[in-house]
Amino acid sequence: GQTLTVESSQLHLSAGLRSTDATLQMILRSSQGDQHTVTLPEGAELQTVLINSIAQPIRQKDNNITLPIVPGKQHIQISWRMSDAMRTLLTTPLVGLGAASVNHSLSVQLARDRWVLLVGGPRLGPAVLFWGVVIVLIIVAMGLGRVRLTPLRAWGWFLLGIGLSQSFVLGSLIVVGWLFALGLRGRLTSDVRKGVFNTIQLAIAALTLMALAVLFYAVQQGLLGLPDMQVSGNQSNAYNLNWFQDRAGEFLPQAWVVSVPLLVYRILMLAWALWLAFSLLKW
Repeated sequence: GQTLTVESSQLHLSAGLRSTDATLQMILRSSQGDQHTVTLPEGAELQTVLINSIAQPIRQKDNNITLPIVPGKQHIQISWRMSDAMRTLLTTPLVGLGAASVNHSLSVQLARDRWVLLVGGPRLGPAVLFWGVVIVLIIVAMGLGRVRLTPLRAWGWFLLGIGLSQSFVLGSLIVVGWLFALGLRGRLTSDVRKGVFNTIQLAIAALTLMALAVLFYAVQQGLLGLPDMQVSGNQSNAYNLNWFQDRAGEFLPQAWVVSVPLLVYRILMLAWALWLAFSLLKW
């Protein structure tokens, strides 16, 4: 019968600009002494092997390393480095444990100069919720574009919403309310009483200051802040992505991340800020 069980495993990747460091930790339980082979990914350079926190003089042969197993429970840690440069599509390496396993955790740590766009992997993991917001923005922009109180059409509302989505929702509502207030102000008739007229003028002036403050904050966040892609799930964020799978085969499940340099985000936000500056003059 089966003499070895992989009770849990954890693969952690730290993706750098020129290389990727990987650490595999696993708990093995064996009923007899034996040798067990773990398969590393292509291009991996073995760094260290620890068994029960004790360094082992184990060498890598091709892509395999052979571990000495004794009866009982063993904590094993294997570290290696891959010379893969950071790419737009990052795929976690294919690692073979040599036996079926349970309770596998996979984590990817990205540098702060990356802008995460999409992620995928085991079912229990992170998701980029911002693209759901984009779909909602498209629907709302198409609806607002049909209202003729403002000079904005659907594409203008969409561009405005995309930029404001990086700030806060209340600020977006203030800007939308300001534009509609200006449109309604333009339809006032001359028979409005003086007191009501002055009150409306003061209210629009106050709303204008609030809207300009929101737009200034949105531009500042876009040019100096970090993108908010609303990455969440399994205690993940934009720079630490975590997946979990309860059962795995001999080879561990893989995940993927689509990201681009943060400079791309800065350039897009600069273009949005320039569009906003010219558009405000027309509005």
